[in-house]
Amino acid sequence: MEPINEVFSVITQNMKLGHVELFCKNCEATRDFYVAHLGFEETEVQGGKYIWLRSEGSEILLRPGRFKSRAKDYSESEAALVVYCPDLSSFTDNLTSAGVELGVPDGSPDCITFRDPDGRWLQAVENY
Repeated sequence: MEPINEVFSVITQNMKLGHVELFCKNCEATRDFYVAHLGFEETEVQGGKYIWLRSEGSEILLRPGRFKSRAKDYSESEAALVVYCPDLSSFTDNLTSAGVELGVPDGSPDCITFRDPDGRWLQAVENY
């Protein structure tokens, strides 16, 4: 009999993360935010209510649901999305000029925190 770790390794060796599903109060508003501010593109609307977004090789599926963040700031959130941007200063200016409120800094001068329309926390990091 093979040890369980060896069997598990064979089963999982070709696995990869498929996509992230976000439950939204209003999928259209969330889509608009991710497209306008984060550079995602809408790739498909499935069944008239499930919205697929893509950025580089990452996919997000927006699904109708009841998401409610209880976290008052980024460090208290259960999970968060992190996006990379080439110019954090310009990105920050674009968000704030669109009325997006920034959260408490997360300890690094090279990142900002903010929420999407559902209250989900995100972090933007300047990549070099």
